[in-house]
Amino acid sequence: MKINNNKILTLMLMVIAAVYATSCKKDVDYGGTVMQKMSGDWHVSVDNSAKRYNLYSFNTADNSAKQFWIQSTGLRAGTKNIAIKGKINVDLGSQTFSVSNVTNVAVGAPYTSFSISNGRIITNGTVGPGSGTPTDSITFDLNIDGATFKVTGRHKTGFVEDRPK
Repeated sequence: MKINNNKILTLMLMVIAAVYATSCKKDVDYGGTVMQKMSGDWHVSVDNSAKRYNLYSFNTADNSAKQFWIQSTGLRAGTKNIAIKGKINVDLGSQTFSVSNVTNVAVGAPYTSFSISNGRIITNGTVGPGSGTPTDSITFDLNIDGATFKVTGRHKTGFVEDRPK
C-alpha cells in the first residue's frame, strides 16, 4: 500500500492547525464582587495615634450587596487589644456601614461582640503620604464594651513609599 506524501503533509498541517487553534490563551472576564468598590486592604490608626494597623474589608461568601466583612486582628488602642472580625451592614450607594453588637469571630479576640457606627468610605478621599497618589479613605467609630474608638485610615496604594513605618 503506497501512501502519498502530500496526504501525510496535509494531515500533519491539519493536526498542527487544530492544536494551535485550541491552545491559544483566552482572556476570561471573571468579573468582580458586589463589594469591590468598598473592599480592600487599609492602613488605619486608632484615636489618631501615629501607629498604623492593617484592616481588611471584603465581600461575604454569598456576594451580598448589604453586608461585608471587616477584619483587623492586630488592631490596638494603646496597649489594649481590640481585634475585630464580623459581618457589617452596608449601604453600597452611599458607601456607609454600621452594625450593632455583632459577634466578634476574630481568633483570640478578648471581646465577644462589637458595634460600628458612622462608618464611611470616601472615594479618593485622601492621598498616599509618600506618593501623593489619590486613594480612598475610611472612617468609623468602633464600640467595644462601652468604650468608643475612632478608626481612620486610607486604602493601600501599593507604592512602597506609602507603607506604614
